[in-house]
Amino acid sequence: MNVKLIGHDFKSLQVELTHNEKFYCEKGALIYYEEGINSSVNVFDKGIAGVLKRKLTGESIFQVELCNTNINPKKLMVAGKVGLLPINLKNIPGGIICRSGYYVASSDKVDIDAKLNLTSLIGGTGLIMQKITGHCTVFLDVIGTPTTLDLGAGQTVFVDEKSFICMNADMQNRMSSHFSGSNMLGGEGISMLKITGPGTVYVTSVNFR
Repeated sequence: MNVKLIGHDFKSLQVELTHNEKFYCEKGALIYYEEGINSSVNVFDKGIAGVLKRKLTGESIFQVELCNTNINPKKLMVAGKVGLLPINLKNIPGGIICRSGYYVASSDKVDIDAKLNLTSLIGGTGLIMQKITGHCTVFLDVIGTPTTLDLGAGQTVFVDEKSFICMNADMQNRMSSHFSGSNMLGGEGISMLKITGPGTVYVTSVNFR
């Protein structure tokens, strides 16, 4: 499978599939695919619990599966609402925790679970976050140029909730709300997300107010 990000801040993803290779994307993310690629729509999680979980995380209950049935390589293109951040879940055994609604596509099937988090609600990222696990590359809907913060054991960073993208899932228990009057006076809101390593945190370069 050959993938290529196209664009600058507003990126789309061009994917070239060899014979019998598959690619998966959120409903509505597909821009085009060449003849020879078979497109089918599957229910992401079956049952009432699965449907509720998908709705809580801001994703559609349907997922598009694209398979190249031709002997020759064929291309397709997907895009999110703004840009795309690729994250290789093979290097993150426990998966990632991200803001709800950020999943766009993946090079294989992934599991998306809803996580209730009071800290993220207080911090402004919402009560529901997503936990994404799998053994593939996942593409998240992100605007701006993402910055990677690799934290060592015991190392702490304070992140504005509007700039938070995702982090390693095992860091969830080491995330808390940091309340500060100076933050509010400085325009950052009454609290920020306090995250302690070890692990990786992704933040965006665009700060919405």
